[in-house]
Amino acid sequence: MNHNKSIILFLFIFFLLILPSAGETEWIDCGKKTLYWGETININDYTIEAVDFSPSRFTDFDDDWVLLEIYKDEAYLEGTTLSINNSQFNDTAILCNDKLKIVVKDVITGYDIPSPYAIFQVYILKEETASPPITPEQWINNTLELSKFVTKEIHAGDWIDVEIRVEGLKDIDLNIIINDFIPAGFELVPNPDRKLVWNLSLSGKKNSDSCCYSMKASKPGTFIIPSAKAIVEYHGATYTKTTEISKIIIHGPDINLTKTAQILENKSIAVTVSVRNIGDRATMVYITDEIPENADLVLGDPNFNVVAQPDKIYSNDYIFKTNNNIDLPAVTATFKDYRERQHEVRSEIVTVIVQTPLATPSPTTISNSTQTLDIQQPDNNSINEKLENTSIHDMLLLGLILSATAILYNVIRKKFQMNR
Repeated sequence: MNHNKSIILFLFIFFLLILPSAGETEWIDCGKKTLYWGETININDYTIEAVDFSPSRFTDFDDDWVLLEIYKDEAYLEGTTLSINNSQFNDTAILCNDKLKIVVKDVITGYDIPSPYAIFQVYILKEETASPPITPEQWINNTLELSKFVTKEIHAGDWIDVEIRVEGLKDIDLNIIINDFIPAGFELVPNPDRKLVWNLSLSGKKNSDSCCYSMKASKPGTFIIPSAKAIVEYHGATYTKTTEISKIIIHGPDINLTKTAQILENKSIAVTVSVRNIGDRATMVYITDEIPENADLVLGDPNFNVVAQPDKIYSNDYIFKTNNNIDLPAVTATFKDYRERQHEVRSEIVTVIVQTPLATPSPTTISNSTQTLDIQQPDNNSINEKLENTSIHDMLLLGLILSATAILYNVIRKKFQMNR
């Protein structure tokens, strides 16, 4: 029995000896250093200088000493004298408010060497670095998990369900305000005027809460889903966190419609209607157009239909005739998506100027500087072009002017010939 007690007591004392004491100082070994007389070395923020040595003798003795001085930022802190086998000095010194320890290993002096020197070990106190203050971003990230769930692909017009979920990561109570936004061109359903603001609460670790809504897109394309935002007030401080930005692909047809007109030589008007599917799904497009009142259709049909493939352009031409300036009505295109929902688009109104005011004719000029007659005759091409765009009344007036010009030209020509 006593033998067992002795073993237990021995083990207890053994563990006490090998375990470090609670207040034991920990040092960082900076390595073995060699300093010659007058030299310095830098250890962290400290500068150590070998200021003096024991006087040199013909033979080297074990009681040689070295005087060291410690500086920081060029300011003197303190000095110490170290020796290995000298009763007056120690071999170890702890300096600079117990942050620097120097243990001398050897001190060499004598007339047989160029310069005395010392070898010693240097240690720096291992200090526990204070943890940096936590930032608001770190606090909210360690306290709250915020997620937003949206489908990745859907068809135009279909409802898109959105869920925003919060989850507590600490055993604390939180009141959370959630704000969210929808992409441009989207619409909230079934209530377009609702506000995307919610008040959620958490009470305990891993507790969660959520809010939901629906929206839809009227046109196809790839859109950015904005981030949802959580606002938390805790112990007088305000913290915010946002979800990641995501994308959504909206499928469906999307028709772009244009209408142009060109005036022909015979006062006829050629109209071109172009259809382009800028979506990513094919659809049957029905085009409805009409010619203006008091106009006569010459060629073609204003109405047509076509299967519009994605990113393809289709055109239809027709010709009508009129004598008046007109506004061509907008053309209408109707088409359906894959759920048989009907859509309608319209082009711009096109203004066509058929009649233009007659330009004032240029006066005839005569030059007598060298007895040479220079008469500018009317440009037949210019006259023909004006005739294409003038009324009957204007054409009669123009004929009278041209006749008078011709008569004046003949009179001047005969008079010129007589003078020669």
